[in-house]
Amino acid sequence: MYSAEKRSKNFSKEEDELLVSAWLNVSLDPVQGVDQSRSTYWRRIYDYFHNSKTFDSDRTQSCLMSRWSGILHYVNLYAGCVSKLEARNQRKNALRMFKSDKQHRNFPHLHCWEKLEDKAKWKNRSNQSGTISKKKQKTTTNSSPAAAAQLVVTANGEESQAAMPTVDRPTGKKKEKDKLRPCSNIEALHYLLVKKKEADKEKDLKKEERCQKAFAMQEEKIRIKKERNRNEEERIRLEKDKFEFDRNLEEERIMNVDASTMSTKQQLLYEQLKNDILARRMKN
Repeated sequence: MYSAEKRSKNFSKEEDELLVSAWLNVSLDPVQGVDQSRSTYWRRIYDYFHNSKTFDSDRTQSCLMSRWSGILHYVNLYAGCVSKLEARNQRKNALRMFKSDKQHRNFPHLHCWEKLEDKAKWKNRSNQSGTISKKKQKTTTNSSPAAAAQLVVTANGEESQAAMPTVDRPTGKKKEKDKLRPCSNIEALHYLLVKKKEADKEKDLKKEERCQKAFAMQEEKIRIKKERNRNEEERIRLEKDKFEFDRNLEEERIMNVDASTMSTKQQLLYEQLKNDILARRMKN
């Protein structure tokens, strides 16, 4: 069941159908082919999805990968039902067979199946998986459509099917496994690697920020110290100028003193002061 809101936790029908179209178009690209890496492959699916959407959606690349894994899981199961019933000319009963096998649960991705079933890419994929299954899987009368196929994502980003054991398991364990494994182990590893790279990048950025901050603080300390030294030098220069100015005033006063009216001792004192002033100025 799909939410009517444009932005919701669950994928809408429009998002599912656009994701299927993205997978079909990107994987069939004759220029890129199978040589593209898995990360490049899903980056192109992500770009196709967001460049082609006509509705609001902010799904991440990892979210699209996980959703595609879930769609393929159920579509593979339904394809198994269709294959069995086609042999009996009872294809119209595929939905009923799926519901019976899945504990009365309806097939949730019929809209995706309808877009995939007649595409050459999907048919080739199904034929290849059928050949693998015949070689590796022993068929038994008790096997169910749920054991028909399992999604395997290869290193270049393409998906294929591998045989699954046909031994029936208790329903509780199967249901538990479906809940605990929403996407393949490779996708989970890819997600963890992406998260680790993001964490390492953030760690490096923080380290660089700390280094830049420490360097800026050191430069500020040096600037402040230089400023203090300049201020101290300026203070000393001003004090020296003031001292010279005051001394010159005092010497001018002494040199202009009329000692003729003074006592003999005062005359001798001023005479000595005047001689000292003249001697110092002559030296400078």
